[in-house]
Amino acid sequence: MLDSPTPVSELPPNEILRTILTTRRVTLADGSTNELDSETSGEECRAMYRFLRQNPADVVIEIGMAYGVSSLAILTALEENNRGRLISIDPYPGCDPIRQSALASIEKSGLSARHTHLHQNSELALPQLVGEGLKVDFIYIDGHHGFDHAFVDLFFADRLVPVGGVIAFDDTQWRSVHRVVKYFATHRHYQELDVGLKKSFASANILNELYKRLQNRFGPSRYFRKLDDWKPPSNFYRGF
Repeated sequence: MLDSPTPVSELPPNEILRTILTTRRVTLADGSTNELDSETSGEECRAMYRFLRQNPADVVIEIGMAYGVSSLAILTALEENNRGRLISIDPYPGCDPIRQSALASIEKSGLSARHTHLHQNSELALPQLVGEGLKVDFIYIDGHHGFDHAFVDLFFADRLVPVGGVIAFDDTQWRSVHRVVKYFATHRHYQELDVGLKKSFASANILNELYKRLQNRFGPSRYFRKLDDWKPPSNFYRGF
């Protein structure tokens, strides 16, 4: 996803995060730099930071970490709130020098005390957290975008979030993620929130853009607040 032209002054007040988004380069543990090729956009960072500042959280989970851009936005909000911790679930940071940059950026920002990295696939880590009885105020899903993986992430996220908690999906313009969101809307009771993100149907192909509009398949992210603990009975099915 390309970064939005969000003014630097409107990005979360974290100099390392601002530098990454404006230069589109990340500093590796050995001091060298690498081009940023995958990240949460500046617009999304701003929205997430503001949301968490206005809705303080004790426990936040992000599924998918990449270069740590969303991690820095979340941790900056938690630090300014003087409460909360972030659990990042991602099997990649630490596997190679480029992915280590995420953890290095968090450490350089002085935010490591609020951060835990689970070096696991989400389909393994999330059930463990459910079994531990963890309750999570905010979950950001930006991991594997295949329907099966995104669906499993949602299933366990719903188990972790209490009534009033929020689940956010990134890249909801993807067909697979859009389908998961449609299931979410018909098989659980959540209310979509307006966090100030503009709907985007953009595509390099005009026909694809029109098709996305017909499907109401937009990005970049969508946020949902849990209204109750209702779950459908075993014989329930509604097309999605």
